[in-house]
Amino acid sequence: MNHSYISLFGSVSIPILIAVALGCLFQKYKSPDTKILADLSLFVLSPCLIVSSLSDSDLHHSFFGHILLFTIIQTVLCWAAAFGAGRLLRFSAPSQHAMEMTTIFANSNNYGLPLLLLAFGTAGFTIGVTNVVLHIILVNTLGLYIASRSAFSPKQALAKMAYNPLIYAAVVGLALYFFGIPLPSGLHDGLKLIGGAYAAVVLLLLGMQLRKTNWRSSFRRRELWIAVAMRIFGVPFLSWITIRMLGLHGLEASVLFVQSSMPSAINAVVLMEKYGGDQELVAVNVALTTVASFVYLPVLIYWSQGL
Repeated sequence: MNHSYISLFGSVSIPILIAVALGCLFQKYKSPDTKILADLSLFVLSPCLIVSSLSDSDLHHSFFGHILLFTIIQTVLCWAAAFGAGRLLRFSAPSQHAMEMTTIFANSNNYGLPLLLLAFGTAGFTIGVTNVVLHIILVNTLGLYIASRSAFSPKQALAKMAYNPLIYAAVVGLALYFFGIPLPSGLHDGLKLIGGAYAAVVLLLLGMQLRKTNWRSSFRRRELWIAVAMRIFGVPFLSWITIRMLGLHGLEASVLFVQSSMPSAINAVVLMEKYGGDQELVAVNVALTTVASFVYLPVLIYWSQGL
């Protein structure tokens, strides 16, 4: 909450706002087919980002194990909480799946990584990159399953996952990481170049989706405010429980806590755009939690230093 803190959020939020604003303007004047951009990010950009990130990761294997366990347990807790709340409050199936998406998946990449670098330095950034890779794998497997459940049966949704190239990219990337196999420099640089466009494309897509959203009707929906509360209050609490369960301390605990408590993932907008479902709830949730994060994240970053 000093000058450096204000500078931190200015350097992270302004690029995001620029990309989202350009997406809104592009949608207003050109009305593009956003499903093409969703396909591009899912089937081209994400796999390239996964392979290039994992292949040159220098994180120690013990840290990788901690991050993997945290990601799995925290995902299960968030999914169970969102599923239970949706059933208790009798959400429709599309709204249920939308809340599960926005509760489980955080914007740990294009927002989270710059934040970690500025708040915790390069050591925190390295931990964050590994968590992002696992997050992208999850959002494009489990997230794809949840999103496609709005339009397909469970069996059909699982079949959709089998055709997702990111699963195979993750297998290749993890093999390169664990066996220490370097990619040829030309291949690595090519994949990194393409994967680097991932954040920009999904931010533009968010802006396009927000432009198409009926804001007046969205604000009257109780599902929206419950989903926002789950992301802002419920998820940090569940992340803290997971950290205590695993006995994590210090920088590792601080980074994982803050990164998991980021606003709702923009990737959810991509998946809902591709497979249908309650696109309006997801897009407005992402926008509101992102704006709210400028207020609540400073508190969480400060508090995380005592973990």
